[in-house]
Amino acid sequence: MTTAPDYPNYDRGPHLAAVYIAGCAVSLVFVGMRLTARFSIAGVGVDDWCMLITWAIFLPLTILVCMFSFDGGTRHLAYLIANPEHLVYVTKLNWIAQPLAIFCLGSGKIAIAFLILRLLNRASVFRKWSLYVAVIWTAINTFLMILFTFIQCDNSAALWDPSLKETTKCWDPRVQSSFSIYGAAVHALTDFYLAAIPVTLVWGLKTDLKKRIALCALLGCGSITGICAAVKASKLSTLNARSDFTWETFQLFLWTGIEIILLIVCGSIPALKPIYAICMGRRPGSYRSTRHMTNASKRSGMGISLNRMPDNESHARFARTQQSATVVSRVSEDEMELNRDYEKPPLGAIHVTRTVVIE
Repeated sequence: MTTAPDYPNYDRGPHLAAVYIAGCAVSLVFVGMRLTARFSIAGVGVDDWCMLITWAIFLPLTILVCMFSFDGGTRHLAYLIANPEHLVYVTKLNWIAQPLAIFCLGSGKIAIAFLILRLLNRASVFRKWSLYVAVIWTAINTFLMILFTFIQCDNSAALWDPSLKETTKCWDPRVQSSFSIYGAAVHALTDFYLAAIPVTLVWGLKTDLKKRIALCALLGCGSITGICAAVKASKLSTLNARSDFTWETFQLFLWTGIEIILLIVCGSIPALKPIYAICMGRRPGSYRSTRHMTNASKRSGMGISLNRMPDNESHARFARTQQSATVVSRVSEDEMELNRDYEKPPLGAIHVTRTVVIE
């Protein structure tokens, strides 16, 4: 006769599914507004596509989490052993959902890093390359965490099918758990770094204190995701024994889902300035025209050869020289504000910058 477990038969699955469903809907709204804002200024970039991919992977992740959550996949393992086939089913969904969650975390942080590079593209070389290092480091860690999830057993099906564990060689669970703790710690460190680096740059801008504080709060809100990553890392050690796998992974999926939602929402807020401008009845963007007239251009367009040509020809050549040296790009107000103090003309050149608002 089997002894009943001494803990209650409690199912937390609906709570987990509710978090993911609500978060998926809210994040979709922010991604949609982000793309609308970018298209309104004709400025869709790599960061926007990375964030869209993050949400696109978050959608099937939400579906998988809901499938095993509504099917008892977050209950204590002792209450699922009675039906081995059902236990294999929900455990398999649990393992398949994990690499999707890892991918969302990595791509979301990469999207935020590219957003900061875009807003602060005139920053110091050190800041710029440190962000590239963060992107590469995050991508490598994300790939390794997904890879180690499935290669820890010669037959990956042994992860969710107990009948195969006796005939399949697998790593010690502490190996994969330790690397997961390392990956979560790296994610937390990356979040705090991505929140700190724009703050250090914005604080030195020559603008009023109120606006600096607002920009710091706007670009530094990603530190909240770092807190979630740190909390998640503290709970990964419980997976060493895997004695109650379905119950223990509830906290991991909960904090991972919150972290992904915050990554998408907080990572999209800085890109919503054109939407705010439209709601306030202002123009969403402006055009910046930058003209560089080098020494060669001055000699060819305004030098001795200009005096030797007829008037009509000289005027035409001067117009072509000016036209070829003028670059027009459409940027948002935030990009212009953050880059204003870092724009310098090329050495030995005349630099003229014009900002023209076009209706």
